[in-house]
Amino acid sequence: MSNLFVTLFLLALLNLPAISFAQQAEKEPQAASIVDAEVKDLHPDEAIHFSTPAPVSVASKIRCGPSGDIYVVYSNNSYVELWGSPIRRISLSSHSVTEFPIPSISGYENLSRSSFDVDANGTLYVLYQAHSKKAGESNAHFVYLIVKYKDDGSVDSHFTLSQPPDKVVQPTSLTMFADGNFLMSGSFRANDSPASKVGVFSAIFDQTGALRAPVTMVKSAGSESNASLKSSGGNAPKDESPTPAILSSSFLTFGAPNGKAYVLLENQLDVVSHDGSVENVADLEPPGKDLSPIQMAGAGVGYIFAFYDHISTGAPGERAERRSMIKVANLQTGGTVATYRLAQDATDLTVAACAVSLNDFVFLSSDQQNNLEVVHYRPK
Repeated sequence: MSNLFVTLFLLALLNLPAISFAQQAEKEPQAASIVDAEVKDLHPDEAIHFSTPAPVSVASKIRCGPSGDIYVVYSNNSYVELWGSPIRRISLSSHSVTEFPIPSISGYENLSRSSFDVDANGTLYVLYQAHSKKAGESNAHFVYLIVKYKDDGSVDSHFTLSQPPDKVVQPTSLTMFADGNFLMSGSFRANDSPASKVGVFSAIFDQTGALRAPVTMVKSAGSESNASLKSSGGNAPKDESPTPAILSSSFLTFGAPNGKAYVLLENQLDVVSHDGSVENVADLEPPGKDLSPIQMAGAGVGYIFAFYDHISTGAPGERAERRSMIKVANLQTGGTVATYRLAQDATDLTVAACAVSLNDFVFLSSDQQNNLEVVHYRPK
């Protein structure tokens, strides 16, 4: 089986990393890193084979369905084509792959996928940016749609997100609550001037697309960049960094079966309730040097895992070969219950997709025929 390694591409606008299958160079010895003494190695174990071609590149923000299905965007050709590639549901039970393509919806043009999530029933919801042009209008304008899909990959229904009267809101992240409402995050600016400074937001929206409550993460409480989306007379944030954390690739979310949303923001794990209240669960520091969080999902009842890898920056002298690591935390206390690293024989992985339990993780890979396979990684 071919050796594979992780190469991350920063995609435009959202800075979402993608993972490319490629030939791996000879592995370096494990570099000195800040890791817990109880770190255990994960080894490839059972593999599930599919008859569909393997990915060439995979968008790193993967979602996991309640029955163990994997929802992922990947391309069979190149990372450039990720934008137009469908979301695919990989079923481990039926060994099937279902596609959820970008739809054609009457009245809207140029749909572009921003984010997606799966609810507690396994229903897929996708956030799209689109151009809307009503009869009599001379110019199209941007709107944001939430599209609900049927199980077979066709569209069930859709609705538009409301916009505050004095701001232009551009959501980039969608997370489902168990009650059907959404945690949305992204950027905004005052609509009285295209040159106004950009702020970032998180907020609760309901199933009609209406804004219900602003959300302020504990890490950035009091920050101008987390200003409320409520009407403020057009005042924009006073200052903003070029790449706010909420817009970065390391901003990860997970809608848990307990009805709450978990947010990993700048190494801090917050829990958001459906009413918009936020509590800090714990600091979730990277388990190794030069590692960044790539994926976060449930790891069995009451647990959550974060997968960490090295994001290559292309800096001179950079050594990109790092052993990927996983942290498992208790959802109630936020305490770390297990830390794993990929063993030296784990050469066929791309990125951790989902977890069956706190010690059983599934990765997307390719077999000797370059077909898709899903591999379980477990400690020995």
